[in-house]
Amino acid sequence: MPHLSQTIAAENEAAIARATSLALEQQDASAVMRVQVSEAGREVTTLDLPASAVPLIKAMLKEMAAGRGVTVLGDDTEITTQQAAELLNVSRPYLVSLIDKGVLAARMIGPRRRLLLADVLVYRAETKAKRRDALREMAAIDQELGLR
Repeated sequence: MPHLSQTIAAENEAAIARATSLALEQQDASAVMRVQVSEAGREVTTLDLPASAVPLIKAMLKEMAAGRGVTVLGDDTEITTQQAAELLNVSRPYLVSLIDKGVLAARMIGPRRRLLLADVLVYRAETKAKRRDALREMAAIDQELGLR
């Protein structure tokens, strides 16, 4: 079970991430990107980045530039109910009730539940979209009634 630790860039690293992110934004993300890596006193190494990695790197650099933490995990990563509750910004008992109702899938490992991180992130995105739609609908009703 991986620990969900974040990497938060120091101020000077955030500036470097911002500059690198801006430079990458000007490149064609649909092709293989070639980058050069060097360290003081060492020779330059040229690397090809797969096209599918470029948007991930761009997103990571943008988050770092904004001073936000970044965590990289695989889709099959399992998390605890407490970690899932924290990701969803809900209490652990509420999260367990979502599991018991079948809203979120979990598997038992001994007496403990584990959830796929990917499932929790999909649920979070879906609930965020539902809230956004509900707010739009309420705004439209307000406008129809002349309340705004």
